[in-house]
Amino acid sequence: MRRALILIALLLTAAPISAAGAATAKPPKLGAALKTCTTSALPVQRIAAFVGSMPARADAPRMQMRFELERKRDGERRWRRLKAKGFGIWERADRGVAGLVFTKRVTALPVPASYRAIVHFRWLTATGAIVKRARSRTRVCRQPDLRPNLVPGPLTAALHSQPGFALYTLVVRNTGRSAASPFSVSVGSGSAEVVRLAPGEQRAVPVTAVACLPLTTIVVRVDADRRVEESQERGNGARRQCPLTLG
Repeated sequence: MRRALILIALLLTAAPISAAGAATAKPPKLGAALKTCTTSALPVQRIAAFVGSMPARADAPRMQMRFELERKRDGERRWRRLKAKGFGIWERADRGVAGLVFTKRVTALPVPASYRAIVHFRWLTATGAIVKRARSRTRVCRQPDLRPNLVPGPLTAALHSQPGFALYTLVVRNTGRSAASPFSVSVGSGSAEVVRLAPGEQRAVPVTAVACLPLTTIVVRVDADRRVEESQERGNGARRQCPLTLG
């Protein structure tokens, strides 16, 4: 839960990266577009940039543009408007220019979800009377969940040469879409390190720990110290039947 809240906070403080109202020989066309859509397993590298453009009018010396950010999570049917810094406000152009082009950028987008921008345009007289309004929608930026996902599998064990200890072997799987960076695996009182686990890969990890009692359960955990940013965090721990037998 802590990581999800951090991602949302980054999203809500995202700000525009550029605003341009310089005069040009050819005025910009009216419209809105998706400029950048970068997907990544790393939150800070999930980026969407939206651009709006509007030409000047002879009868309206003032131009304004407003962006609204919308999101639709996987499984949802309706788009929902998000509150984000720099969105939902009217941006203004300098007078005497050929048009206005403005770009808004958001980062650390929560996944999996799709994002788009609704851009509103309006032209005003010098006294503030609205001459014309327009509205345009960008293409969708689809942000899949590319993070790894570590899950514990079967557990086996044999008595260790050291009295009172056992050598456990826990199968660890990465069911996510990217490689997992180094993480720890714990079985009961013992732990071991895994350097890397590719997407779709599984590995038998040996762990030495105090021997469990037959017919009892033992706690196993993958990414025990929560170093890996995963698509699902709740499935890292489990209880397994003690694999040692009586006699």
